[in-house]
Formats: sequence, structure tokens, C-alpha cells
Amino acid sequence: MKNIFNFFKKTNSFSDRVDSPEDRVKAFISHWHEQWSKARKKMGENVDFDYWGNQISEVDETHFITGRSSGSRNSIGLAPDYDPKTEKITECEIDGEIAQVFTEIYQESRKFSKYHVYELVRDVESGWKITDIFTLFHPPKSSVIDVNKHAEILAMSSEDAPFMERAKHIDLNENTLFQKVRNIKTPHLDEGEARLERIGNLRISSGVVGILDFGYDIYDFEPLHRKIKPGEYPVETVTIHDRVAGIRVKFSDSEEPIKWHAANTPSGNGVYGVDAGNLAIFDVSKLMVLNRIGKEKIFNGWCISGKPELVSMTSTNDCVISTSGFGDGAYPAYWGVNKQDEVISLYIDFMILVKENENGIYESI
Repeated sequence: MKNIFNFFKKTNSFSDRVDSPEDRVKAFISHWHEQWSKARKKMGENVDFDYWGNQISEVDETHFITGRSSGSRNSIGLAPDYDPKTEKITECEIDGEIAQVFTEIYQESRKFSKYHVYELVRDVESGWKITDIFTLFHPPKSSVIDVNKHAEILAMSSEDAPFMERAKHIDLNENTLFQKVRNIKTPHLDEGEARLERIGNLRISSGVVGILDFGYDIYDFEPLHRKIKPGEYPVETVTIHDRVAGIRVKFSDSEEPIKWHAANTPSGNGVYGVDAGNLAIFDVSKLMVLNRIGKEKIFNGWCISGKPELVSMTSTNDCVISTSGFGDGAYPAYWGVNKQDEVISLYIDFMILVKENENGIYESI
């Protein structure tokens, strides 16, 4: 009778208490793959997301803390995302009640590896449970920028780098954009309240500044050509209809710029591409020592709020990330200067509070 009772009590062997992070990850991978195999066999080429959702919900409820999931519910591929035959644990780090488990998946057909990093917490009743899974295509602890290029990249920036003139079809004005509260109608949005807000101080200890899409891989990175004086500088945004129209770093609170130059990299023109709906301004020296899993976690954490926010890469408030206007595209950045051509601001215009005049020139409104 006892054996029969235990049989019905343990209908799902994956739900047992798990006392090591590695065992939880192994159980998750096996359980996920088992449900995927059942679903692929049942559905064939026709995906039934209701059925798949029920299958994967069982996995999520078993292996994740309440409120978290694998994110698999709305997607299922012909090849499994998790497979105990190919995914191998390479490392486990435990710090009190939290842990990280690192795995590598070698894809024979494509001759390269991808990586998962599992974050877990210890639950009183169930043992270790998963909170997050990060997928990377480079070793998680490798630097986001090749360490052999660090010195070369930092040397690209100098205090006397020449200014680059703005494109002739753009005549934007930082002082017009960064006004206090005002009601305004734009060519693309209904009338709304544009608000100027200060979100904190950005710390630039090296003086070397960078701009990039923080949610995208970094290729052939270059800093801004012109270097600034190290310090802590206030960051302001202008928003309208919950969209960020502009973001700036003020190097002087006592004067306004009277002229603007393109904030270019040594080989760039001061326009920055966006593929993940954001742009970041940051201390390049701090990015240098950031690893790939660190960058992924920062960006994922920022995505929860999706608002302009100071974040810490490797020191406090060494980066600010903002959503980018209407989303993906390309946006200009400018140095604002005073009468002596001294840099007193850096701003990115997300091209919301602008109009095109009769001569085809874009102006701030």
C-alpha cells in the first residue's frame, strides 16, 4: 500500500526537491526537452500554441520561482533550445542563497557554440529554483571589447580633437529642445506636455565617452573623438507622450551652449544606429572591464522599466541608458559649446520635437 501511495504522490519526478544548482539546471533541461519532444511529435509542422503553452507551463511551474519563466511559451523551433545531449555544465558559482550555472552548447552543424547562464535562488521547500536564463553567443565571462584593443581605443579620444560640423540639412537647437514644461504639437504626435527632467549624475572618471545601442553586440567600437574633463555631470531628458525626445549630459550648469558640433567617433559622423530601441552614454574605461554576461544582465534589468536610467557597469552610475524616440533607426549626437568653443554639453536628439521647413532642413520645435 505504501508503494502505491508513493507512486501517486510522485506523478512528476521533476518536481522533487533539488539541493544543488547543477541538479536543478539538469532537471530543467531534461524536462524542457521532454515536453518539446512530445509537442513536436504531436503537432508535426503545424504549431498549436495552446498545446505547447500547456506543455511548457508545467516546466516553468516546476523549475522557476513564482512569476518567472523560461520565456518559451510563445515560440517553438524545429531544433530544441535545451537538449541534455548537447548542453553541458561548465561552471557553477554559489554565493549564499544565490547561484549561477554556466553551460555551453556546441552546434556541430554550424561549428560554433552558444552559452546559457542560469541564475538561481534557494527556496526553503523546493531547494534551488531558477530565476533567469541568459543566452549568449560568446563566452559569458569574456570582455565585451577585446582586451588587446583597450589601450588603442582609449587613445582614440583626445581633449583637442577637431570638431566636426553638423550635416547641412540639420539645424537642431538644444536650447529649444530642453525647455521646461510646455504643451506642444509635433508633426507625428498629438498635442502633449513636453517635460524636462533631471535623472541624476553620470560619472565619467576617464574622460573618454562612448555612445552605443546597449542591447546590441559591439563591433569595431570607437569612443567619441573628443575627450572631456573627468567628473560627475547631471543628466536631463525631455519626454512627451512617454517618448524620450532627447537626452543630454551637462558639463556646465552656469551657461547655455551657443553652437553645436557633431559628437563623432574618429571614423564616424556623429549619428548612432539603434537596433534594440535604446542608446547609452557611458564612461568607456568602465565598459572595457565589463564582461558579456554583465552587459546582458544590465540591459535586461534596464528593460524592465524601459525608462531613462543611470546604471552601473563596473562603478556607480557610469552609464545612462534611454529609450530612443520612435525606436530603431539612427539619431544624431552633438557637442554644445560656448563662445570659447569649450564643450559644455553632450546631447542626443531623438527627432521627435522637430519639423522639416520649406527648404528641407530639420529644425527643433
